[in-house]
Amino acid sequence: MTIALLPWQVAPLQDLLARGDKLPHALLLYGQRGIGKVLFARAMAQSLLCETRGERLACGHCAACGWFSQGNHPDFRELIPEVLGADDDSAADEVGEVGEAVPAAKEKKKSKFITIDQIRNIGDFMTLSTHRDGRRVLLIHPAEALNANAANALLKTLEEPQPRTLILLVTDQMGRLLATLKSRCQRVLLATPPASVAVLWLAEQGVTTPAVALAGAGGAPLAALDFAGSQYQAERLAFLEVLASSEADHLAAAVTFEKSELANIMTWLQTWVADIALAHFTGAVRHHQDHHAAIARVAARVDLPALFRYESQLRAARRAIHHPLNPRLLLEHLLLSYSHATRAMIPA
Repeated sequence: MTIALLPWQVAPLQDLLARGDKLPHALLLYGQRGIGKVLFARAMAQSLLCETRGERLACGHCAACGWFSQGNHPDFRELIPEVLGADDDSAADEVGEVGEAVPAAKEKKKSKFITIDQIRNIGDFMTLSTHRDGRRVLLIHPAEALNANAANALLKTLEEPQPRTLILLVTDQMGRLLATLKSRCQRVLLATPPASVAVLWLAEQGVTTPAVALAGAGGAPLAALDFAGSQYQAERLAFLEVLASSEADHLAAAVTFEKSELANIMTWLQTWVADIALAHFTGAVRHHQDHHAAIARVAARVDLPALFRYESQLRAARRAIHHPLNPRLLLEHLLLSYSHATRAMIPA
């Protein structure tokens, strides 16, 4: 069984595999979150380990492909933070080992980072002979989750590569990687698919408004699948009505949405503000195309310096949403600040 590639991934993967033994020892795969980078990396690993010897897509029928699909190929390892699940595509645009059961009260908190112990634990895997006298592949994602000690330990492996070994690192946050780490990998940009391709694929997945979902996801098709859910869309539309209305009661809205996912609220606020700025300059709307008229009304009268100050405030708030806080107070603050920012009229 082979990994089902997304339509926009086939040609780039074939191009890489065609390089055969000329592949470098480490590739840094990067691109927008939500386009399937980890899926691409896994498909590449399976193809390289396939008994066709990795110069074309995996056959899906040989013993090596069978082991890979079952998650037990002896020449493949995947490192991710313990806190992430195996099928999480955030780990997947981007899985801890199961340990001995302990009472819930004493359970060790799972790390959000890839730790130095995880790097050390693959020492034998990286240095001993491969089981099939072929390639060996190590996949690490998201690469920005490597803590400082783990990143430095990985550098030693990158500086002394073993023959027929490929290390795949995946990230959508290049700026958070050590410069020394980036310098020892060949970078491969995985492009966001054209909107026409992504919309067609979303329609095939049963999304009823694929263009709207894709726009809301910033062009990332896998994220758009989540955005297309009826519950998500209903909540988004209700929240955007608050932003669109000049008569909205923002204190009441904070109560209404205090149990919503804060990450979603922040995304809606940030993309709404981005759309206001874009509409002001160009008349176009990127993210919330189903609210073009409302955004245009705000953009026509907004004072841009006030809007940009609010955008900076949103970025600061985004960094703090995972810390303990009172969701209602945060929403009250952000919505009242939005009201002040968007009602700051252009000076005469």
